[in-house]
Amino acid sequence: MMRSLFAAMSGLKNHQTRMDVIGNNIANVNTVGFKSSTVNFQDVLSQTLQAASAAQGNRGGTNPMQVGLGMGLASISTDFTDGSPEATGRLTDLAISGSGFFMVSDGTNQLYTRAGNFDFDPNGNFIDISTGYTVYGWQANSSGIINTNTPATPISIGANINMPGLTTTSMEFSENLAADAHIGSTVQGTINVYDSLGVAHKVTTTFTKVGTNTWVYNNTVPDATAGSITNGIGELTFDSTGALQSKKIVDPASITSNTINVSALTLNNTADSKDTQYVTVFDANKNLHTLKITFTYNGLDANSKPNWSYTLTEEGGTGSPVSGTIGTAGPGVTYTGLPTTYDYSGGTASITWPAYTVSSAPTLLTANAAYSPYTTQPNPPDLKFATNNGANPLAVGQDMSALTQYGADGKSTAWIKSQNGYPQGELQKYSINVDGIILGTYSNNQSRSLGQVALANFANPGGLTRTGSSFFMQSANSGEAQIGTSGTGGRGSLLPGNLEMSNVDLAKEFSNMIVTQRGFQANSKIISTTDEMLQELANLKR
Repeated sequence: MMRSLFAAMSGLKNHQTRMDVIGNNIANVNTVGFKSSTVNFQDVLSQTLQAASAAQGNRGGTNPMQVGLGMGLASISTDFTDGSPEATGRLTDLAISGSGFFMVSDGTNQLYTRAGNFDFDPNGNFIDISTGYTVYGWQANSSGIINTNTPATPISIGANINMPGLTTTSMEFSENLAADAHIGSTVQGTINVYDSLGVAHKVTTTFTKVGTNTWVYNNTVPDATAGSITNGIGELTFDSTGALQSKKIVDPASITSNTINVSALTLNNTADSKDTQYVTVFDANKNLHTLKITFTYNGLDANSKPNWSYTLTEEGGTGSPVSGTIGTAGPGVTYTGLPTTYDYSGGTASITWPAYTVSSAPTLLTANAAYSPYTTQPNPPDLKFATNNGANPLAVGQDMSALTQYGADGKSTAWIKSQNGYPQGELQKYSINVDGIILGTYSNNQSRSLGQVALANFANPGGLTRTGSSFFMQSANSGEAQIGTSGTGGRGSLLPGNLEMSNVDLAKEFSNMIVTQRGFQANSKIISTTDEMLQELANLKR
């Protein structure tokens, strides 16, 4: 028989195999994460009709004469170049830009894939939705910390559906206390803090200006057990540039309640003179009250002496206004007619007035009043209080270092910017970032890492074995899986919300299909021609 017949048969057989591969490529043109394959041919054994000979003397050498016996498959190799990403809008869909693979398992076999159409099952397991195989990575602990130095395991967020509350340990204040605010001006900030049971307690901090560059703050906690609040009152002093100079705790036991000492009072005889002074006073419960004193010049009386009147009221309180006329008996004599006590909403203040002072110049009236001093301590400890709901007592640091005192038309803007506690929360939604970290968002407006998707790459990905369902399995020639995180070790980066499209190139496949078809036709022609030649040979016998 002629050799060409069998050579052509090998050509037919292997071109058919190539067409099978092309057909499979085209069939998977829309398969997520599919990697196309390419068939390469090689020749096979050749029959040597004459061996090569070396040159001898004046005679040159001769080349061998060989006849090939057909062709075979050299390789069917997988093209692992990236397919184009396709945005799906699904938060759990993942694509890889680079050479890594996702790790999945059926509980027995470790498999690898580029198809990242994943989701969470009802138990919180992160799975491949087509097979139910679990996706591998690392679990976060209860604090949201992920240790990628441990072996990768199936990812599950089922244990993180609820987030326990966090006890508040600090509060942070911000913005400005108006330098041009009058004595007794107040501004409040309120925020919820959370105890060890995650229960919220409202803390209100009230700043009251008590002197030049000096403010007193007082904390109130309606839920606190009576008498349990300690370190609740403090004093802030600012320097001449408006920066906070000191923060001290006021010893409540040192506060002298209900006492106002007017250190200086000067009245002039200028027409239309009027002045208003403010003074603060602590009540028995250590709460500050602001009293407002207004002096008005009314001209000379019937005895040709200056006639002044006053009005004393409580700002923001329920103390009834009192008013009267100031008598001036002469130098060295205390003003007469001024009140020595005042009933405000928190108690009764006693007021002492200085002796009569003659104004030698038509200056405006001045009166300097101050409450009795108190004792302060530097390095204030945390605000502490207890509640009766069974939780641990709270100790909350109050960071006021960011407060300033600048002129602001008397309008203070200081407030409590933040606190670091939160209540218990339930998982509301999740997302995956480019690092593969699964972030959970809870009903308490907190977010926490729940886990991280692992990626694997191989020294020779072409050595991986296809197992169906777009999975690959490690083989003896692929090398060991090198496991790590997205963006490290050449594993590529994740594209959340995307799926990797098939990398089949239809133009290339169609070209290969034509070439393969022509190759098949040519081999068929060899067989038919060989058959005709054999027919001619057979006809010689007739």
